[in-house]
Amino acid sequence: MYNFNEIKQQNMQDAFSEMYRCLAESIMDRLGDMPGETVLREGIRRAGRDSGRRMLERVRSNGLSTNLKNLYAEGVTDRVDDPRVRGAVIVDEDDRRIWEIYSCPMAHLWNTNGASRAGSFFCEEFEYARVLAYTEGKGQLNLSNTLTCKRDDFCLFAAFFREANMTPERAEESREKTREKSREKSFMESGKKSGTESPAAAFSPVSFEESIRRLTASVYYYILEAAEDLYGEAGVSAVAEGLRKWGSSAVKALGIQAEHTLKPMDAVFVRKNFPVPSDPLEDRAWEGCTGRRAPELMRSCVLDRIAESEVN
Repeated sequence: MYNFNEIKQQNMQDAFSEMYRCLAESIMDRLGDMPGETVLREGIRRAGRDSGRRMLERVRSNGLSTNLKNLYAEGVTDRVDDPRVRGAVIVDEDDRRIWEIYSCPMAHLWNTNGASRAGSFFCEEFEYARVLAYTEGKGQLNLSNTLTCKRDDFCLFAAFFREANMTPERAEESREKTREKSREKSFMESGKKSGTESPAAAFSPVSFEESIRRLTASVYYYILEAAEDLYGEAGVSAVAEGLRKWGSSAVKALGIQAEHTLKPMDAVFVRKNFPVPSDPLEDRAWEGCTGRRAPELMRSCVLDRIAESEVN
């Protein structure tokens, strides 16, 4: 059983997954199968690179080691999983991480709605680009199993960032781990008495809501950017059509979610269950994602439709 807060998180996650499905379907229908795949893969890679660069800046600005472990460390990472995700971390080291995912709500939604192939683009491109950007082109990510493939019953990721491949400057940043461990030991031994802070305490942990809002904004924006760069107005038109489909789907989904939780589908309910705010320009999650008429398209194709259906 999930509590009400977890249900809200699931609703936001499903809305993101449905947005991607609608965009992918429209882009591939309008532009053609292979051109559409090219747009989607390029847009997802751009979103992944944006996430990786932001994480590198986040870790550096707080004085922590820029090793692989801190890309995924709880309380440090800017990616927070849906409560339905089930998995296991097999290896979690400074220069190597191997993990498996057994249950993924994104894959489930895509698989049950005929979007397994389009979903695989996201699985194959986003985390790969994220790791590469975070490691400044020196890391590696291997994905050998995916839940969007009928043959597989789990996802298997393996990421590497070996010191031998780093620049001397980046290697020195990685060696900071020795001092971090020393500070952590000091904190564990006397932190409460002396006021010493844990290295991770400098971070303001990212909430699930912040994480999914950023993911939604960036994936949408960079797909729009790639579509326009590669196919001009035809690409923008394909994205707009996908947003209109998502708008219709979102209104229906929000209505059902409100009914199931005995809540009115008003502005408060939408704000707590949908990953796009009524005014994207006022949300920090949309930082860097306001070009290309992105907020205007989102508002006219999705947000206005939702607002028209809200209970006053």
